[in-house]
Amino acid sequence: MTVPRPQLLLALLASSTALTGVAYADPSSAQAYTEVGSWGQAWGDDDPMPMGAPPPRRDDAATSAPMPAPVAASVEPAQPVSRVAPAEAPASYRQAQSSYPEVGSWGQAWDEGEPAPTPVPAPARRRTAAEPATTLNPDEGTGAEPARETAAAPSAPTVATMRRPPRILPTAMIKAQEREAGSNPPVNLEADQITYDREYDIVTARGRVVMIQTNRTITADSLTYNLKQDLMGASGNVVLTEPTGEVTHADYFELTGDLKNGVARKIRMILSDNSRMTAATAQRVGGDRLDLDNATYTACEPCRNNPDRTPLWAAKAERITHNQAEAQIEYRNAWIELAGLPVVYTPYLSHPDPTVRRKSGFLAPGLTSNTTLGTSVTTPYFFVMSDHEDLTLTPRFMLEKAKGVVKGNGADDIVTSTMQQLQLTAEHRWRGFSSEARTRASITADRNSGDTRGHIDSKGVVDLNETWRAGWQVQYQSDQSYRTLYKVRMDSDRPWLLTSPYVEGFGRRSYALAETMSFQGPQVIDDGNKSTVVLPHMVHHLVSQPGWGGSYWTADSDLLVYTRTRGTEAQRLSQRTAWTLPVITPDGQIFTLSTGLRGDGYNANRLSTGGSGTTGRAIPDASVQWSYPFSRTSSSMSQVIEPVGMLAASPVGGNSSRIPNEDSIDFELDETNVLRPNRLVGLDRVEGGLRGGYGLRWTAYPRVGGKVGAQVAQGWRQHADSTFKEGSGFTDSFSDYLGRLEIVPTGLLTLSDRIRLDKDTLQIKRNEATLAVGPRALQGSVSYGYLSSNGTDSGVVYTRRQYVTYGLTTQASQYWHSYFALNEDLEKNGGILSVTSKTGYNDECFAIIFGFNRYFSTQEDVNSGYDAMLTIVLKTLGETSTSLF
Repeated sequence: MTVPRPQLLLALLASSTALTGVAYADPSSAQAYTEVGSWGQAWGDDDPMPMGAPPPRRDDAATSAPMPAPVAASVEPAQPVSRVAPAEAPASYRQAQSSYPEVGSWGQAWDEGEPAPTPVPAPARRRTAAEPATTLNPDEGTGAEPARETAAAPSAPTVATMRRPPRILPTAMIKAQEREAGSNPPVNLEADQITYDREYDIVTARGRVVMIQTNRTITADSLTYNLKQDLMGASGNVVLTEPTGEVTHADYFELTGDLKNGVARKIRMILSDNSRMTAATAQRVGGDRLDLDNATYTACEPCRNNPDRTPLWAAKAERITHNQAEAQIEYRNAWIELAGLPVVYTPYLSHPDPTVRRKSGFLAPGLTSNTTLGTSVTTPYFFVMSDHEDLTLTPRFMLEKAKGVVKGNGADDIVTSTMQQLQLTAEHRWRGFSSEARTRASITADRNSGDTRGHIDSKGVVDLNETWRAGWQVQYQSDQSYRTLYKVRMDSDRPWLLTSPYVEGFGRRSYALAETMSFQGPQVIDDGNKSTVVLPHMVHHLVSQPGWGGSYWTADSDLLVYTRTRGTEAQRLSQRTAWTLPVITPDGQIFTLSTGLRGDGYNANRLSTGGSGTTGRAIPDASVQWSYPFSRTSSSMSQVIEPVGMLAASPVGGNSSRIPNEDSIDFELDETNVLRPNRLVGLDRVEGGLRGGYGLRWTAYPRVGGKVGAQVAQGWRQHADSTFKEGSGFTDSFSDYLGRLEIVPTGLLTLSDRIRLDKDTLQIKRNEATLAVGPRALQGSVSYGYLSSNGTDSGVVYTRRQYVTYGLTTQASQYWHSYFALNEDLEKNGGILSVTSKTGYNDECFAIIFGFNRYFSTQEDVNSGYDAMLTIVLKTLGETSTSLF
């Protein structure tokens, strides 16, 4: 049965031992949070107090200044009282008072958010007989204060050793408990001394006062409760905690009995995200709004060694209103200060409180500029569509007038002229229980011709059941230079764009895929007739259960149909069944034996050699892969050396001119694929005849950590045909020499190098090397690349390339970091390709980033130029970016 608040207090007083000893209210009706520190201590980060530990008491010898005197409630009786009211306490009492630490949080209880649940703290326990007791004055029960504690108490933890533990309960649990408690919930009161003035119905509690009502908690040095007017006054280290996690400290509180209305003096709040507000005075209205006068807000944590130090940034206002019902914090006549210096003034500012993850509204505007488009202003708007869906609209207003202005009074002309000065970008995000999607798109009008330009980039996946899922990727741009000109980024920054819806399934030992694909690249944009559409591409892979000797069967199926308006189009069906037996000999040699049969069928039209037709091929194959690892362990290093080899055989030929080549065009020989039975990618081309490869791997693991590895390999084939094109490194019976070196110690040096050497002249044909030297505080790096020209049946894929990238990274401190990179083309008529640098500061509440980029363009409508961007982030307030050019 729920007992009303006044009756409960009277019952507690009637059964207490206030006249003969220390009084405690029964804590069974509600849980008391463990006390964990004072206001300053709540800002610490280390060594939280163990849950359930007794509250600390302030040692008299360690007290450098007297504690604030308790203040009586502001409600005065109608006539003089015969008993002395607790208006002023002796100095001995003030010095003897404990530092009552925070027990939770006030501000968090005023929101309607749903923070992550945390364990409910254990109730505050009674003092046992073994613990030091408080010695009372002889006139106990008459309103006199207790004397100093005689037992030595441990000193209170400092700011640097305290951490505020979470006090957050789920909103659903809070509301359920409030419904269960009803409109007049009971009160649990615990104090060192409780007195009651029967004439005026005033209850006074002193010393270690803890009052709990429906998970709301108040701790104070002194508390006065007027039962008739249902008003309560608390003073001396007052801490108000609410179950949603916010903590409010004040020198003095005056509240109604339900804790929903009141006033406070010298208020200090810790919000649920550890941001803080302070004010000279505050008024709480209706339990869901707090008005703070002459207030300050900051998300910066105070310095451990100097908590009173000015925060890195703060927002100061004549009034800050925290509206918990709308989860909004509003400022009036506010200044944003950096290091104590006012830098920005605004008559009005608002942002969601920490309980809000997403809320509709305008985001911080941005200012950008580049050589081609001039100066632009962006004003993004964020719209929350539902709990799992949102939309960001970002209009970009270009201030420089378009060169080819459309003249006319028609509606279409007006729209086109407007879009020449505007780029509209939208990003839609959606996430369900078993699905998600994100779409970015933009549209504008060409600043010269008025033609429509834009892009779309969409990706999503939907789980159909435990086995099957469906997804899509859609990428499109109106022209090749659009992304470069308008600085549009996509998930995959590749020269070509891919649109591909798909369905795939995952079995225990199988995989299936059905997809369609269309591509967009430079040639496709210039001539849409060359666009390839794959409809469909279906793949199925199956692995059997292990059988005799660990052997297993595999079955791979592939169906591909692609069409073009111009060029080759074909249909392909491929099936391969193979049997594999892994063998490990007693002396440690590892063999993998495999044999299989593959069949392909093609129907092609408009072949590059002319004509059309249907053809097929059947290719049996057999292979063995071998390795013989040796290991050696010493006191300083563990080493593994492993000779490897491969031998495979299949019929010569199979690459008929009536079989088109679409997925085996690109081939780059390296130290990994040279040891595979089929070294080609894709299915359109096969490697026939007797062939093999051999190599050596060495890896060392020093005791101090890190890794050193090296590998060399070479391939050979009995039948040297035209399967591998000029520049591939495998035009003869033996391939070029291939190697890799990797040094990754735990020290100050990192080196990796992949190289290909001509088998006859040892001339470098490919070299990709990266060297990084230095500690994290200052690390330099150099990346060098050299690629000889490579070609296919369709012509040259790329000519010789040689480039170098210089980089410098610094981590001057925990918060400061910088990066510099320079890309240079070393070929004739080359030069510097780009220069990029970034310097930033980033801590728990503030970030400032300066980025610079010097770029060069070969596209006609994109000028070479500079990008310089300054980004400032104030945690919880937002961020803004400004172009400096």
